[in-house]
Amino acid sequence: MKNKPLLKKLLITVLLIFIFCSSLWLLRRPMMRWLGAGLIKEDTLQQSDAIFILSGNPEARAKQAASLYRSGYAKRLVCTGESIPELLESFDLNVRECDLTKIKLLEFRVPETAIALLPIGTSTREECDAILAYCKNNSLKKIIVLSDRFHTARMQYAFRKQFEAAGIELCISGAPSISYNESKWWAKENGLIMVNNEYIKLMYYWITY
Repeated sequence: MKNKPLLKKLLITVLLIFIFCSSLWLLRRPMMRWLGAGLIKEDTLQQSDAIFILSGNPEARAKQAASLYRSGYAKRLVCTGESIPELLESFDLNVRECDLTKIKLLEFRVPETAIALLPIGTSTREECDAILAYCKNNSLKKIIVLSDRFHTARMQYAFRKQFEAAGIELCISGAPSISYNESKWWAKENGLIMVNNEYIKLMYYWITY
């Protein structure tokens, strides 16, 4: 008889654990969509003085930038990034990230006269500083900064305060991925890596900056 209360507590505990685990399983997709949505912080697009395309993932970002250019959001596209991808470097090809983005823009039929290079920056923070200096030197008052959609939350954190202090209107825009669906990012390895890396980097930015 003395063991009955203990057995009852044990059964209730097991039942609660089962309900909790079952709820997590049933809600796994909405929870993962919520995690992905937390990384997307885009602004409403406005006509601007220039569109800055951050380094990395040149095809998706150049494709979106070319679309914005044709839609009349800006007449100048600026490609950033000084790093040379390891694969190209191993073949002694000194092609920087900004050069790769320019090549893709040309493939998407953006006129070369509309493209400028800003071969500075190996990180989002460095590119932010380089873009801010470029805007000041060229008297730009309103710009669009373009990267991957899952990169936009960290961009807001890295860019917003500095540009507001400088009196430059900033619009953060994201390019849809061409290798995974943002609403089902967990279904592709590239999506899993992107979301994992972005949350780690976002945490690092919160701590560091």
